[in-house]
Amino acid sequence: MSQQPSDTAATTGVIICDHGSRRAQSNASLEEVARLFAARFSDTPIVEPAHMELAMPDIALAYSACVARGATHIVILPFFLARGKHWTRDIPSLTAQAAAAHPGSTYQVAEPLGIDDLILDLLKKRLDANDQPVLASGQDDPRLADVEPSQRRIQCNTCPFSLDADTGVVSIKPGSGVVAAGVRH
Repeated sequence: MSQQPSDTAATTGVIICDHGSRRAQSNASLEEVARLFAARFSDTPIVEPAHMELAMPDIALAYSACVARGATHIVILPFFLARGKHWTRDIPSLTAQAAAAHPGSTYQVAEPLGIDDLILDLLKKRLDANDQPVLASGQDDPRLADVEPSQRRIQCNTCPFSLDADTGVVSIKPGSGVVAAGVRH
């Protein structure tokens, strides 16, 4: 575990890290979150976005950017809900690799967003907004108007599930460790 720096010994840099997406609009959202975080919390002026995979900047580039801006201690804030494998394995591994290129720096990976009253308040805010279309069973969702039917279900490479494009049947990938109906695959 990395040492926690004293307030006088280090300048803290923050990396807000999400999964990353093939959609530029999704990745731009994280950049906006990082910009707004830096603007709201002026005591933390060194804030960089990072995507764990699929897009740039990645953790290594964001870590280097923090160091270049004067940070000696880097805190990774995962933009994830739970302690999944990205939090327990991927982000710590990628951060350790990034830190190795910057001797003398320290880092820590913060808890994911988790179950928090603020998350519950945000969910209630979305419920109360009632700003999305109400659709009847079988009715086309307008968000899919420009998406070909064959492209409406995209298979995630890291997902433990498999989609048969012809039948639309979803199954569990062998060896994924996912348990279904009491059977371990």
